[in-house]
Amino acid sequence: MRMLVNGRDVASVSAKKRVLLDTMILCYAHDRLSPHHDKAALIVKASVTGLIEAYVSYQNLMEFYSVMTGRRVKTPLKPCEASEICMLYANSGAITKLIPASAAYCEAFETAEKTSVTDGDVFDCMLACTAKGNVDTIWTENTGDFKRYGFINVENPLEWRWEEK
Repeated sequence: MRMLVNGRDVASVSAKKRVLLDTMILCYAHDRLSPHHDKAALIVKASVTGLIEAYVSYQNLMEFYSVMTGRRVKTPLKPCEASEICMLYANSGAITKLIPASAAYCEAFETAEKTSVTDGDVFDCMLACTAKGNVDTIWTENTGDFKRYGFINVENPLEWRWEEK
C-alpha cells in the first residue's frame, strides 16, 4: 500500500512528526455521510498501519463517543458501536494514547485563565496541554481553536489531497 498527500508519499509529509489526531478527524473517518469521510478514513488508515506516528488522547475518545452517539451526526451510532470503536483505538498498538498527568490539568487551568478561555473551549485547552511535549502537531479541522496556544503546532490535513495507490 502506498499513500500520497498532495502527490508526495505520506512518509515524507509526516516524517519524524508526532501527530495528535483531533476528535473530528476520528468522527469523519467513521461517518460515511461526512463530506470529509474519505480523507479522514485515509488519515486513520495511515495511522493504524504505522505510516503516520499517530496519537490520540482518551479525551478524544470520550468526545468521539459523545459526537457519534448524539445529534451532531445524521446517523448516530448505537452506544455499543461507538464503544467498540473507542475500544479499538484504546487497544491499538499502532496509535499511542496520551494520558494527561495531573500537572497538565493545572497547566490547562492556568493557560485558560491567561488566554481568556471560556465555555467548552476549555476542553481544547486541556487537549493542547496534554499534547504539549508529547506530540509535535495537532491535526484538526478546527485550527483556529488551537492557534492561541503558541506551544503546539496545528495543521488541517483535510485541506490536503489524500490518495491511496
